[in-house]
Amino acid sequence: MSFEAKRDDMKNPILSLPLTAVMREEIALPLQVMQIYTVGGFLKAWRSPKNHKMIEQLFDSPAQARHAAATCAGWLGVRTRAEHQAVGGWWKDEAPPMSVGQA
Repeated sequence: MSFEAKRDDMKNPILSLPLTAVMREEIALPLQVMQIYTVGGFLKAWRSPKNHKMIEQLFDSPAQARHAAATCAGWLGVRTRAEHQAVGGWWKDEAPPMSVGQA
């Protein structure tokens, strides 16, 4: 672990929280293939707009990926724009949203 990574972890322990602790495995494990293992790594990757499309494809919808990024950023005190509709299904132990055909 680099000095910079250790320094970031000391700033806020949430940054070193494993994605598998907060996201469904179907989302967290493919992120690990992209070398994204922690909340801090997820936020760092999300900061680059060129990564958005690739990350969004791992979630059930682009809105769900944006919600996950906003929620993780919110844990650090970052203010984000409020969404007008509920978006869920990415949390660990939360079932993915059902489509109309599955209901």
